[in-house]
Amino acid sequence: MPIYLDNAATTHLDPEVLQSMLPYMTDLCGNPSSLHRYGCRAKVALENARKKIAHLVHAAPAEIVFTSGGTEGNNLLLQGIVAAKRIRHVLTSPLEHMAVRMPLECLAQQGIVQLTHAPINQRGELCLDYVETWLKNNKDALVSFMRVNHEIGNITDVYAIGQLCQKYGAFFHSDTVQSLYCLEHDFSQLPMHLALGSAHKIHGPKGIGFAYIHPDASVAPLHHGGSQELNRRAGTENVPAIVGMATALELAVRDRAQIATHLQSIKKQMVAALQQQIPMVQFNGSSADETQSSPTILNISFPHCPDQDMLVYNLDIHGIAASTGSACTSGSNIGSQVVSALQTGTSHAIRFSFSRYTTHAEVAQTVAQLAKLCKG
Repeated sequence: MPIYLDNAATTHLDPEVLQSMLPYMTDLCGNPSSLHRYGCRAKVALENARKKIAHLVHAAPAEIVFTSGGTEGNNLLLQGIVAAKRIRHVLTSPLEHMAVRMPLECLAQQGIVQLTHAPINQRGELCLDYVETWLKNNKDALVSFMRVNHEIGNITDVYAIGQLCQKYGAFFHSDTVQSLYCLEHDFSQLPMHLALGSAHKIHGPKGIGFAYIHPDASVAPLHHGGSQELNRRAGTENVPAIVGMATALELAVRDRAQIATHLQSIKKQMVAALQQQIPMVQFNGSSADETQSSPTILNISFPHCPDQDMLVYNLDIHGIAASTGSACTSGSNIGSQVVSALQTGTSHAIRFSFSRYTTHAEVAQTVAQLAKLCKG
C-alpha cells in the first residue's frame, strides 16, 4: 500500500468537504456578482462561508479576504501593506517560505524597503532581544515571521513578537498556513495585523485560501478590474472552493484536540524508531522537540547515508512519499535553503509530514525502509 507522508505540501481532500462543494459545481452555478437568483444563491453561499471562517478564527467577516492560496495571500498582504502604509523597513528571517522571501526581496531590490534578516541559531530559533533592538531603531516598520515553519516545523512565539510590534508601533505579518491544522487561531487575541490560511493544507481543495487583515492595517490590491472582496481582490470568487475551505476549517477546528493527540503520537513513534534503528540520524531545527515544533512535521538528515540526496527518490520507488522541503522549491538541486540557513553542515534533508490519516503502521514501515536504504 502507498504511504503518503508529504502533508505539509498538500493533504487529501476530506470526503465531507467534497460533498459540501458538489452543489456549487453543478446546479448552483451562479456568479456571486450577478443579480439574478443564481447569482444571489452563490452570493449567500460565499458570505456564509466568510462568516463561518471568521467565526472559527475569531475575526469579523469584513476582515477575511478570499485568495487563491498561500502564495497569493502573502503577496497581497506584504506588497499591499507596504504600499498602503508606506512601509520603509522590514524585518524577516532566512527561514521564511519563498512566498514571503521573494516578494520582500523584490521590494528591497526596487529600493522600496530596506530588508533585514534576523539572525537565528542552529535550532532555527529567533532572538527576541534582537527583534526589540531592531524595532527601537526602525520606524515605519513591518515584521514578518511565520508561526510554524514549513520545513522544520519550528513554532515561533508570535505572541511575544506581536507584543513587541505593538510596543513600537510596527505592523506584524505572519504566514500561518502551516499552523492552521493543529494550533488554535484566535485573531481577537493573537497580536497580528496580517495572517492567512490555505485550504489544501487542512484537507480542503487546492487553489483557495483566505487572508486576515486587522482593522488597523490596510492593503493595496494586487489585482485590478473588479470590485470583489470589498475592492481588495478583483476577480470572480471560486464559490465551490470557498465553501469547501469553510467546511475543511470547520472540521479541523472541531477535531483539533483529537488530531493533535494523534499526530503527537505518530511523531513521537517516528523519532524513537529512527533513533533506535539509525543511530546517526540528525533532526533539523527543533523538529524533534515535542514542545517547540508542530506535530505535523519532522525534518531529518542522515549524515553517513550513501546517496543521501537520492533518498526521496528511493523512498518513492518503495511507495513512500516524502519531500526534500517546500513543494514550491521542487526541481531545485541545491538542497533546502531553510536547512542550509541553520548552518549545521548539511542542506540535504528529508521532510516527513503527517495528517489525521497517517497510521502507526505506515510510520513503522517507513522507518524500516529508511534503515535498509541507509545501510546501502
